[in-house]
Amino acid sequence: MYYIGISAYYHESSVFLTDNKGTNCFLKEESFTRIKGDKNFPKKCLKFLIKNFDLKNENIQFISFYEKPFKSWWEIFYYSIKNPFKNKDFLINHLKIFNSGSIFFYTDVNKLINISRNKFIYSSHHLSHCLYGLSVVKNFSEYVYVTCDGVGEGETMSAYTIDTEYKIQKIWTNFYPNSIGLFYSAITDFLGFEVNEEEFKVMSLSSFGKPKYKDELKTIFNINDFKINMKYFEFHKNLNNSFSKKLCDMLGEPYLNINVEDNFKKYADIACSTQLILEETMQNLLKKVIKLSGKTKVVLTGGVALNCKMIHNLSKLDIFEELVVPPSPGDSGSAIGAANFAYLNKTKNQTLNLNTIFLGPKKKMINKKINKDNLFIKISSSDTFISDATSKLINGEIIASYFGLTEVGPRSLGNTSIFCDAKNNESVNNLNIKIKKREHYQPLAPILLEEDFEKYFSINKNIQKNLEWMGALCDANHELYKEYSSIIHIDGTCRTQIIKNKDTITYKILRELKKKGSNILVNTSFNISKDPVVFDLFDVYVNMKRLNIKFILMDDGLYQTKNI
Repeated sequence: MYYIGISAYYHESSVFLTDNKGTNCFLKEESFTRIKGDKNFPKKCLKFLIKNFDLKNENIQFISFYEKPFKSWWEIFYYSIKNPFKNKDFLINHLKIFNSGSIFFYTDVNKLINISRNKFIYSSHHLSHCLYGLSVVKNFSEYVYVTCDGVGEGETMSAYTIDTEYKIQKIWTNFYPNSIGLFYSAITDFLGFEVNEEEFKVMSLSSFGKPKYKDELKTIFNINDFKINMKYFEFHKNLNNSFSKKLCDMLGEPYLNINVEDNFKKYADIACSTQLILEETMQNLLKKVIKLSGKTKVVLTGGVALNCKMIHNLSKLDIFEELVVPPSPGDSGSAIGAANFAYLNKTKNQTLNLNTIFLGPKKKMINKKINKDNLFIKISSSDTFISDATSKLINGEIIASYFGLTEVGPRSLGNTSIFCDAKNNESVNNLNIKIKKREHYQPLAPILLEEDFEKYFSINKNIQKNLEWMGALCDANHELYKEYSSIIHIDGTCRTQIIKNKDTITYKILRELKKKGSNILVNTSFNISKDPVVFDLFDVYVNMKRLNIKFILMDDGLYQTKNI
């Protein structure tokens, strides 16, 4: 019997199927539609699952949605209707989406597959986040589960405890519009970046600035009681702008060319100030929930948890014993949390244990109708391809990867990545600027064997688990500056991933690379900027041609693209 969790209609629609007996399949709608962050009902994901797992009413235990649809719609509507004339455009749009939103989740599913109504259950938004986090830790009752995001069902922060008998208790909540997530996104908008997609650029940019605007920003977001001054924001009434003229009066002109020297310095200072407001707010939040719960281990979820610089700086404050951020803490990962809610609803005393970063479908399942030989030429066999690939990397080649199961979360973690030798400065620059066309202020991501980590990096033990999925920053040691200076961010940190599993191709590549004189690869996502990560072999071929990458590692060998 299958348990299916679905997150949809707002951010990154996704579906997760499990039977808790080894069958797992996590999918994002963007993988099929090729629309980055596709929020529409995930009908292509469901069609894929229906076909490949022969889904029908008889073999589905529950289909669980990640929130309560009407409550989610109503809470925003209720706040905005208090000032109907000021918020007219927003209210009209909110009424329109009623007819195409999650209220009709049951109907949307049954257009594809006829499922009994009693098999549909609904988690709550923040609980779905937390139940995903629960699935990646052992001794789950020792943790307090904290969610912090933009908004979900009217909640912007919340904290839960779960005892050994699986009794879930919500111990604290903060409500819309008082949202540190929406505050950060509004500044993202002010700086000219895309809301819900490019907050990471604000985080990266912050390392180049000074907190010159921190005092001003503290007057519009209170870091102690988590209250927001709505005079500076318009996300509750404006469909195009998150911020008001009053914020512009405080900070100056928005949307200017960030690469102009004077603009860059000023915007970096704004980003730095915003980052500090976030970090001080989260410091106070964690202190509060630790005191309320009596627990010193924390699982942090929600979109705000993706801010790995915040995680790094919080780890140095000695306020928690451990802080774990699951690989996909945003809304797409909530499909896993919703499936966990369904499983707990059935068993009453068991939850899913998914301590892995690879939950996507098998490559054979994805590429059933694609003939690989029409697109690629095999240039190294399964016996020699590890050695051949590492030789090319050492010689400055940039190589893509497409093997194993797809990663969960927004970060490529080896299986769908682009690699280069971190010691080769020319390759690093070529990958970052020419191929990926990333902004000069964005950091690089090193990947290395666990055994070599302490030689090059330092990290507080209380966040070390997050290294497995690139969920935290590390401080660069002296040895890294000597050998791999080009991968160190301006603030002396790196967003590092360690590899522990000796059976993976990534581990074998790093082991062979080590024999040839280098211990670290640069790892970046296998996609063109603003596109989703590759999913099938057609995506792989198109991206390799557009990025001008010649070679790719697959499960059974090293390949080169054909000219077709």
